[in-house]
Amino acid sequence: MNPLKKLAGETVLYGVSTILGRLLNYALVPLHTFVFEDSAQYGAITKLYAYVAIINIVYTYGLETAYFRFVSRRKGDEEGIRQVYDSAVTSVLLSSLLFSSVIILFSDTIAVGIGYPDAGQVVVWLALIMFTDAVMAIPYARLRHENRPLKFAITKVSSIVITVLLNIFFLLGLPELQDVSPIFAAMYSPDLGAGYVFLANLIGNATIPLFLWRSLADLKPRIHWSTLRPMLGYAYPILIMGLAGMLNEQFDKIVLEELLPTDFYPDKTPAEALGTYGASFKISVLMLLAIQAFRYAGEPFFFSRAEDKEAPALFAKVMHYFTILSVLILLAVSLNVDLIGDIFLQNPVYKDALHIVPFLLLAKMLLGIYINLTIWFKLTDKTQFGTYFSILGAIITVCGNLWLIPILGYLGCALASIACYLLMCIACYSFGQRYFPIPYNFKPLLAYTLVALVLTYLSFQVRLSNLLLDHVLNISIVVLFTAVVFLIEWKKFSKQDIS
Repeated sequence: MNPLKKLAGETVLYGVSTILGRLLNYALVPLHTFVFEDSAQYGAITKLYAYVAIINIVYTYGLETAYFRFVSRRKGDEEGIRQVYDSAVTSVLLSSLLFSSVIILFSDTIAVGIGYPDAGQVVVWLALIMFTDAVMAIPYARLRHENRPLKFAITKVSSIVITVLLNIFFLLGLPELQDVSPIFAAMYSPDLGAGYVFLANLIGNATIPLFLWRSLADLKPRIHWSTLRPMLGYAYPILIMGLAGMLNEQFDKIVLEELLPTDFYPDKTPAEALGTYGASFKISVLMLLAIQAFRYAGEPFFFSRAEDKEAPALFAKVMHYFTILSVLILLAVSLNVDLIGDIFLQNPVYKDALHIVPFLLLAKMLLGIYINLTIWFKLTDKTQFGTYFSILGAIITVCGNLWLIPILGYLGCALASIACYLLMCIACYSFGQRYFPIPYNFKPLLAYTLVALVLTYLSFQVRLSNLLLDHVLNISIVVLFTAVVFLIEWKKFSKQDIS
């Protein structure tokens, strides 16, 4: 089978689970923006999950990617593959147990330190969430390596469905049911508020081991140091890279409330502004659907083709079609952001930051391009370069946010993100062409991107008084642009014959 078509098929399978999972999570956005009329509560959720996203990187310390690299080296060696799996899972299990135990022990102190002194119980729940996330990371990676996207999808989606249903039950059901039964009355605490979101997440996470019980039952808890030691050596730059990368994604949510002048937005406090920004950021995450689906299918695909003489040309084509898809998503979401906002953001207070969504989408698109570009140092075992590029990005992110947030507010966060990923792309491409040349052709991709950005700008400048006609016009522009791109690309794509 054409390897591009194989990758596309697996990306679709992973994409279905990712998109469905994200859509289910998006169902929580209208729920949360409806229930939490005070956007400061949504801001607290945004900030706490930002901390979790960063700390999660420490919990797995790069072993997920290292797992792919080392099992690919042991193709045909069942015992060697077994040692890689057992060592990675056991290592993560023991370290996660240690990390979560420390967090739980000092939960009240940590809650005070992050600005939520009454959230000690929530910190405990977050520690348990991170523990389950980490322990299941390698079993999920094993499913991807074994090309079992269907089981991967079912497991992911089932856990998310449970989390969503529990959110609905805790936030909408319990307040109505507390007078029906003493059991419901005991479960309901008005003071917990946003804490129910994290409790639902914890229970949903706790079901994952039940879905993957075969992988866990198959585990032999042991560490082969001759196997784990080189894995850790390969993984530690990925840990630093992951930390810096996640800092790029989450730093703005951690510091926005502190850096924003009190009177910057006359109608809201900095805490409320964080909640508003967090809700609009959720819409921009639509771009991450394509990136995440591609990453799940792409990592094992790239490693499996590493020794192919045609790999560079193949990787260039992967970049080409990935970027085109990203441009289409950028245009579709940007032109219809008001419509999407009306659907997902149930309280008008959360819609004030919708104008920055196109900037955030562009930043996410650049992130996806960067992830494509990084394959050269993963395949050449020069992962230290990933560390350098990520640190560069983190410096730009920190400095950009510190400088721009007090001046531009939400927009400063978005511009700092664009600058970060753009410079990381340039640096990664420049060094990559020295060590692992790939014949990327960026000219048509740049043309598509510029046209999409111009159309986005015009759509914000020209608004029809009739709202329905305005939506129809924007959707028509997206359809027309997509059709033109399809006609340009289809002839080339249909002639692909790479073995």
